[in-house]
Amino acid sequence: MIREFRNEDAPVAVEVLRATAADWTASAPSLLHRLESHPPRARQVAWIAEEDGQLAGFARARLRWEVSERSVGWLWLGVRQSLRGRGLGGLLAATAERHLREAGAEVVESFAAEESGRRFLEERGYRAAGSERLSRLDVASADLSALPGLEQAVASEGFRLVPLKEALARPRDVHAVYAATSADAPEDFAVDDIRYDEWVHECLEDPDLSLDGSAVVLHGERPVALSFLMTDGAGAAANDMTGTLPAFRRRGLARLAKLATIRWSAGQGVGWILTGNDDDNQGMLALNESLGYRPAVTQTLYVREP
Repeated sequence: MIREFRNEDAPVAVEVLRATAADWTASAPSLLHRLESHPPRARQVAWIAEEDGQLAGFARARLRWEVSERSVGWLWLGVRQSLRGRGLGGLLAATAERHLREAGAEVVESFAAEESGRRFLEERGYRAAGSERLSRLDVASADLSALPGLEQAVASEGFRLVPLKEALARPRDVHAVYAATSADAPEDFAVDDIRYDEWVHECLEDPDLSLDGSAVVLHGERPVALSFLMTDGAGAAANDMTGTLPAFRRRGLARLAKLATIRWSAGQGVGWILTGNDDDNQGMLALNESLGYRPAVTQTLYVREP
């Protein structure tokens, strides 16, 4: 049976997500936030598949409100390994695809990390359009020796490192860095429409966003670089966004911010940090590798005309 998601489903839905989504590290409160915080124009809906009295699968679909080029739909679904082969994935996909068509999607995006997931999408008419590398850092083995020297070097040029909670005295400037970095990241559809009020609700109010562990680099009092860190409070973390305003790049500021998130994570007992980058984003891939992130899995990105 397929039905719409209910808030009380969140803890078990997160179990399914962690078992089936290679990039999922978020908590149940964060899932609930993500489902209610996207703006109305996203037309976001989530569904549950039930089988034999248990939650067997989860799907989520929305319009990508942060993309201006065209109406882009996005969907993801997963089914417990032990309950696959019963048609639940196909029912979830059909339900989500129908919703996106009715919402006006001109193209639909999805992704898969497993070969079975790739076959599933290809059989439904999706074509491979790129790939994303998920990399993982073992925090205990991270080398933080360069952080003090780098922090001192950039201080001589007027830069200083602060936690996100301190930088939020100037939230619109933090938003400007986040939006500029998002727009520059390689994607099929540029993320160029992150509106301030929507970003505050969807991003800054996420309960998994660490205001202490996320780092911002200031030039004077102006935010110019950042690295956001999401943590579930149970030893797992993920990078949400790392980047620098174009005029301040090539100074090591993104490296500085990311090192600061690793230092904080080490002090809080975080075991590992996950990050994802498009395979065309060679600069960020090189930065992550130099910091000790190692490839974990590659996700294939797919698109389909509805």
